Amino acid sequence: MKIRILLCDDASFIRDLIKRTIRKYLPQCEIMEASDGRKAQSILARQPVDLILSDWEMPGMSGEELLQWVRAEEKLASIPFIMITSLGGKDNIMRAVQAGVSDYLGKPFTPEELLQKVRKSLVRSGKLPKPNAEPSQSGKSGPFSSVEILSGKDPLAGGSAAALTSGKPEKPRIKGTSIIHWRDQELRCMIKAISIDEALMVTKRADVHPGVFESLTLTLSPGNQAAGSITGLKAYVHSCAAVEKRPDSEFVNLLVRFVDPDNEQRKLLGELIVDGQ
Repeated sequence: MKIRILLCDDASFIRDLIKRTIRKYLPQCEIMEASDGRKAQSILARQPVDLILSDWEMPGMSGEELLQWVRAEEKLASIPFIMITSLGGKDNIMRAVQAGVSDYLGKPFTPEELLQKVRKSLVRSGKLPKPNAEPSQSGKSGPFSSVEILSGKDPLAGGSAAALTSGKPEKPRIKGTSIIHWRDQELRCMIKAISIDEALMVTKRADVHPGVFESLTLTLSPGNQAAGSITGLKAYVHSCAAVEKRPDSEFVNLLVRFVDPDNEQRKLLGELIVDGQ
């Protein structure tokens, strides 16, 4: 099945750079081009796409306005949307998060950073198979060049969640606390890493833990008072593992993924993420 990508940027040389980079990784993909949001709308009205890459600042209709329009259209709302921009201020990040951005890539960017974003978005949407192991991101990234700006360390890119499989306890930067509610049980955790989609948490070993794929609700509280607590956030357990490779490991890592957060919860998540940087 051919993958279709819509590329929206008013700078033709940026479009050419992105096209060449993506085609080295996905030679059979179809890349459609638009120089502003209005032309992108016209393309989306004619045919479906699997991924949208858009600049923020464009004449006619900005990337932010295009993102808001896409998320408001029932047939388009689930399309992964990566914002590519030199606007890296906290207010811009918050606006993109609240509008429903899937990922955020800052200019200038490296080919590796671009491909990481594209690959991850297509894997998450089921358009590409998930590889057995994601490469770790050891290279140096510029500010706002990675989803780390929106999410701390990204578990899918081998960041903080590496402790799930490494067996080596890490010294985490705690971003807040969480209470997990499932069935009639309650479990208190510390938040190690968080994104718009998921959270990596550590908790003390207990007699009962939620199982993989088990549904639950979360109460998330930031480590400072800048962001408000989030209550009633639906989620499920993606993975559960001992922090250390020992049968008597005292702590457990839980990776949970959020399920359909509402607008208010999404806004608070964005505030918690940004204030935790």
